[in-house]
Amino acid sequence: MNPHDARTALADINRLQDATRDEIVRRAYATPRVLGVALGLFLALAVIDLGRPWTFAGLALGFVLYAGVGVLYEYRASVQRRPTTRELTYHTAVLAVMMVVFSVGRILGFAILGLPAHGLWSQAMAGAVLAAVAYVAATPLNRWVMRSIVRQDGGRR
Repeated sequence: MNPHDARTALADINRLQDATRDEIVRRAYATPRVLGVALGLFLALAVIDLGRPWTFAGLALGFVLYAGVGVLYEYRASVQRRPTTRELTYHTAVLAVMMVVFSVGRILGFAILGLPAHGLWSQAMAGAVLAAVAYVAATPLNRWVMRSIVRQDGGRR
C-alpha cells in the first residue's frame, strides 16, 4: 500500500465516521421520537394537580413513555454506543430547563389565565403544555448541540 492509498483510506474512514455520528443524532431527534418524548413530558407534568390515584397513574405513564421512547430507540438503533458524560449532562440540563419552563407556565396560567390550582384545567396543565411545546420547538437547537457533542467526543462506542 502506498502513502496515497493509506491517506485515501483514512479519509474515507473519517468521512464514514462523521456520517455515522450525524445519523445517530438525526435518528435521536427524529420527529416521532421527539413527539413521543414531548407527550411523555406532558402527561407526567399535566397530572400533578389532579389528585391521588390520577397523579400516580399519570406520572407513571408519562415517565414510562418519556423513558420508554429512549430505550426503544436505543434497542432498535443500528449503531450501539454508550452515551458520554457530556451527553448525559446535556440531557439533564434540558430536563432542568423544561422544569423551569413548566414552572413559568404554571405561574402564567395563574397570573394571566386565572387557572385554579386543582383539577383537569389547572395551572399544571398550562405549564405542561408550555413545556411540551418548548421541547418540540427546541428540537433544532438540541439537534445542533448534540451533533457538536457527538463529534467532539469522537462518537465513543
